[in-house]
Amino acid sequence: MDLLENLVIPATTQHLALLKVILVLAMLIFLPFFGMLLGGTGFSVIFNAYGRKIKNKLFIRLAKDIIDKLAINRFVGLGLGVIPMLAITFCYAQLMFEVKVISVSLLFVGTLLLAIAINFIYSYQNTFQIESLIETFKDISGLKKHELDTKIPEDIADYEFDLMNTNSNSGLYGFVLLLLSGFFFAGGTTIALYSDRYQDFQNIAQVFLSGATFFNFFFLIVMSIAVSGSAILFFFFSWQGGLHDMDREFSNFVKKIGGNIAFTGAALLPVFLFLSFLVIPDIALSGSVFTYTFLAFVSILFLCNFLYAVIKNSEMKYIGAAFYLVIVSFGFIIMKNQAAFGTASVKHLVAINLKAEELEKEKKSKTINTAGVDGEEIYNRICAACHKFDVKLVGPPYQQTVPKYTGDVKKLASFILNPVKVSPDYPPMPSPGLKPKEADAVAKFIMEKVSGK
Repeated sequence: MDLLENLVIPATTQHLALLKVILVLAMLIFLPFFGMLLGGTGFSVIFNAYGRKIKNKLFIRLAKDIIDKLAINRFVGLGLGVIPMLAITFCYAQLMFEVKVISVSLLFVGTLLLAIAINFIYSYQNTFQIESLIETFKDISGLKKHELDTKIPEDIADYEFDLMNTNSNSGLYGFVLLLLSGFFFAGGTTIALYSDRYQDFQNIAQVFLSGATFFNFFFLIVMSIAVSGSAILFFFFSWQGGLHDMDREFSNFVKKIGGNIAFTGAALLPVFLFLSFLVIPDIALSGSVFTYTFLAFVSILFLCNFLYAVIKNSEMKYIGAAFYLVIVSFGFIIMKNQAAFGTASVKHLVAINLKAEELEKEKKSKTINTAGVDGEEIYNRICAACHKFDVKLVGPPYQQTVPKYTGDVKKLASFILNPVKVSPDYPPMPSPGLKPKEADAVAKFIMEKVSGK
């Protein structure tokens, strides 16, 4: 996108290393939260719709508590969702400087969709709270259950009906937008691996035809199932002592539902992790990719054991360990993906570094302080006796010698101050007896003249 292209510049070796660190940290913040938000919203919407259909309050309460605990609040959604994804987008924009591919644009669109989705999700979350107030009003009204439909004011009944529609629609819209955001995220990060096929991905239509993008999108959904199921167990039973108003029936219900969700996701993770090698291009494979994959397999194996202990033996003390192991597994998967991206883009990063060095030299040449010194006057007075720009005199023409300094004014000025014999075809250059500032000024003038500036 033109906006992003205007904001990024080629990075030096040090800056590239820093960008990679920032990218990994942003991924470590974004992916676990996005997984919780996607899985939590999806399961909350499903349980809410199912609970109201069969009139089961356990499912409705679970839907409310899931969206409360996993989505947290709007500011957390901004801080752990939108801002890290925006950081990821700009890191990719920097690392893929001047690459003509749609990857960065997809990430940017995904960020916008996430921001819109978060507004719908927190609207959905708020409707549960308003619904609780209406239920409280009914409880304190003194009306018997069979009287509620006839004696509750009509405007309250209409508001409750509208609220239920808003509840259902906001949650569904938020979930669909999250899915789209996840798809664009998967598309942007997947295409970045295919550095030898960037010309094949120039528009969104080509992305929707990419099998690798769809695979990584489903991998993202499986990761969301694993982290959201583990988060349900963690926030309901472990975090700050768990929920304190759960009776035995609801507690067993949550443990069964949350445990099954977490174990299903965890069991599918190694399958998708193994199959991911079918869609990683050969150009992105390296020893680091295999190492991080092995570490991810090991952490997932421990995760499955802890979850099995929680589900089958009610070993609730392992809930915290299971949740943190999910995050660790995410970390290894992220490191694997970033190692693959680093390997795939190594040639391009070398080109970026060379471009950055050229700009740095040009910048230095432009920031040299030559105030009060006339480089042209020094050239005419001292240098012109032996040198011309395009004609051989005592010394070689500048058009022949100056380009080898590649715009580095300081380097040319250093030679002028302390000349040494270079070519056997010309006599050694005598020292012109200039001061450093005068050498800078004449070197700058000569370079600008040669380059036509």
